[in-house]
Amino acid sequence: MMTLAAVTGVKRPMGAGLFAAALMAVVGVQSAGLAADAPRLFSVAVRITYPNGFVYDHAFATGVPTSDLSAILQACGQGHAYGSGVRFHCYAIPE
Repeated sequence: MMTLAAVTGVKRPMGAGLFAAALMAVVGVQSAGLAADAPRLFSVAVRITYPNGFVYDHAFATGVPTSDLSAILQACGQGHAYGSGVRFHCYAIPE
């Protein structure tokens, strides 16, 4: 027959382990929630195509949050609007 001390000694480490596992699960869920709440960031690039066929991609902005993406794309388009034979295209890249 087991004594109370033997039973208590077995349950205590198991109970502490279960508590630690539950605590880690809660912290993990909260961390995942914080990561999901973080704003998504983008880089904005411009692709320039010259009349001779040369293509050049250049970063226009980096670390742009979703809320500012439309304004940055518009600024990129306005900054490259000139009347030569050069074609350009501004686009967003998720970071």
